[in-house]
Amino acid sequence: MGTSVLYGSVPEPPRHATPGGVATTTRPPLKVHIALPTVFATFATVAAAFVIHNVLDDARRSLGWFFAAAVVAIVIAGPVEALSRWMRRSVAVVVVLLATGGVIGAVGYGALNDLSRQLRRFENEVPKAARQIEASDRFGAVARDLDLDERAESVADVLSNKLWGEARATASHSGAYFAGTVLMLFLLAWLPRFVDGGLAQIEDGRRRERLRTIVEATLRDARRYLQGTIAIAAVAGGTGFVVARLASLPAPVALGVFVAVFSIVPYMGVAIGSLPTVLLAAAFEPSRTTIVLVAALVGLQVGVALAQRRLQRATLYVGPGVTLVAGLLGFAAYNLGGAVFGIAAAVFAL
Repeated sequence: MGTSVLYGSVPEPPRHATPGGVATTTRPPLKVHIALPTVFATFATVAAAFVIHNVLDDARRSLGWFFAAAVVAIVIAGPVEALSRWMRRSVAVVVVLLATGGVIGAVGYGALNDLSRQLRRFENEVPKAARQIEASDRFGAVARDLDLDERAESVADVLSNKLWGEARATASHSGAYFAGTVLMLFLLAWLPRFVDGGLAQIEDGRRRERLRTIVEATLRDARRYLQGTIAIAAVAGGTGFVVARLASLPAPVALGVFVAVFSIVPYMGVAIGSLPTVLLAAAFEPSRTTIVLVAALVGLQVGVALAQRRLQRATLYVGPGVTLVAGLLGFAAYNLGGAVFGIAAAVFAL
């Protein structure tokens, strides 16, 4: 008799008697047969995975620029279409690009100018403070043992070299920015045709129209979310700048930019971005000024959270966890620009 299994029966292995009269069971050795095409397919899959990984790793900068150009083209397509009602489309594109570039350039120059001014002040004041500490009776011996004066000058030099190194690196990428702008203009003109050409490859009419509806809804909702987020960040950054300026804090433009960048994170971004402002106010301003400043920033956080909630109801929900993870991954790849476009990629994925 065989042993019953789910889909039939298998024969029992033969039994053999030993010299002592005890029956034993002899099982045949287990054999595994792998077809030759399966072996080749496995090795080909592994090799293809390595090739794709290396290609993507080498081409990630080019792919990143392409994706960034596509995101910018999708975001500014709305203002271009709106202005095209009163002027030629080419003129509308030029106006939108000049306005966008002017705002980004002005904010970047203001932040860099603020930081450089405060850094020069730091370079002048910190060594003086270190020498005063070394000359004091209470901490002078310890400060001299630690070479506080030399360490302070070294820190100032490192910060200065870091700041101007980043500025020179940004300026050295002007050619890449120009190429990205040209690519963005190309996508702005041809992206709808790319979408139509891709959809035309689908023979089933119902499936093609359903996919067209999904693609159009994705582009519409993602663009509206990104445009609304940019508007909220601009208002939050401007408010942060005004608050820092009224409180006479150093580098108000940089503090406003910090608030604007972190306000992208829903429900908690302003609170995170306001930490440098609060710490500087607590260090340099009276307690009453600090309390007023904190109250103003709390009100700003509430207003931004309400605006983000309304925006998400009208478009799509992007939680703070997704924004933080996408931003950190993008920052690890391409610094601040990578963080911004990483969040944009998460929005399109959602």
